[in-house]
Amino acid sequence: MQKRISFGWFTGMIVAFAMFAYSNAAPVSQFTADMIQSQGGDTITCKIYVKNSKYRMDLEEDGHQVFVIVDQTAGVTRVVMPQEKMYMELGSQDPRSLMKDPFQGLKYTASTGDSKHLGTETVNGYQCDKYLISMDGQDVMTQWVSQKLKFPIKIVMHVSKNTFVELQNIQEGPVDDVLFDIPSEYTKMTMEEPGKEPVQMPGVAKETPAPQGTKARIAVGEI
Repeated sequence: MQKRISFGWFTGMIVAFAMFAYSNAAPVSQFTADMIQSQGGDTITCKIYVKNSKYRMDLEEDGHQVFVIVDQTAGVTRVVMPQEKMYMELGSQDPRSLMKDPFQGLKYTASTGDSKHLGTETVNGYQCDKYLISMDGQDVMTQWVSQKLKFPIKIVMHVSKNTFVELQNIQEGPVDDVLFDIPSEYTKMTMEEPGKEPVQMPGVAKETPAPQGTKARIAVGEI
């Protein structure tokens, strides 16, 4: 039986163990790409759209579509569920946002590790700065950041074999603003209310405390 990767588990692991080493500058171009995520050799593919300081990832979890829309300038992440016509709005460094976004997750933990520049390499046709990231003396990640796009093209985790994020089939060109808008008929979702249990979003893994020494909380899902 083919294994299924939980997006929440995978991105949560990145939040727990990796650091974001690329420049704080927002992307200066527009492009779309296939975003490949692999954990232990099992892969999932989603679409990512980048327009200047905004990007959107189209995901699927347990048969539910989920759009994660990030506005880096405003520091806001919107998790959109089109089947339910609902969305949730969070700060981009809220742990619930970080579980769904490896890029902001890495940025969030930048200060916890040491970064070593290893020169430049070409990845998928783009000249990239290569960084090795270590924490407590252990190499945990290598990443390649496009000099042109100002965005990571590839991130490889060293704490788990065959675990990485990579952008492939990159197509530069105009990205429609409508992709980052929330339809007017969608309802804003309140995750927590006083005296009530937090609402669990459809198809999104529940949270569990992160390992000791980490800043964020990670999601545990079925592998």
